[in-house]
Amino acid sequence: MTDAKNPNVGYMKPPEHTQFKKGKSGNPRGRPRKREDLNTVLHRVLNHKVRVKDNDQKLPIRDALMWKLRELAVSGDKQAMALQRRIIDESGIADPDAYSREEEKQEIVRALKSFSEYMERKKEQ
Repeated sequence: MTDAKNPNVGYMKPPEHTQFKKGKSGNPRGRPRKREDLNTVLHRVLNHKVRVKDNDQKLPIRDALMWKLRELAVSGDKQAMALQRRIIDESGIADPDAYSREEEKQEIVRALKSFSEYMERKKEQ
């Protein structure tokens, strides 16, 4: 039989007793949190600051690890030297053909000037 209170029940018109109540969420537990991937966790861990033994200042773990690797390489540890060489090679620091920041800025300025000249010529036509 039909509901005496609300006869307009049907498609997109649910009965009143099944509708969401005012002030109460339809999803009380909320959206589940995103699971963190390995890169996010690693980034957070490496950015965590630690106090270095001989120094009062705090450094990010990544910096402390690089300092320790440098110390081991200077003291003659062959594995540390190989690892340090690999890090330097992969980062491109030792590449003599690499652009410096200043050269990169100058290249951008040149590109902007040529673009503005092109736009001026286009306006004249």
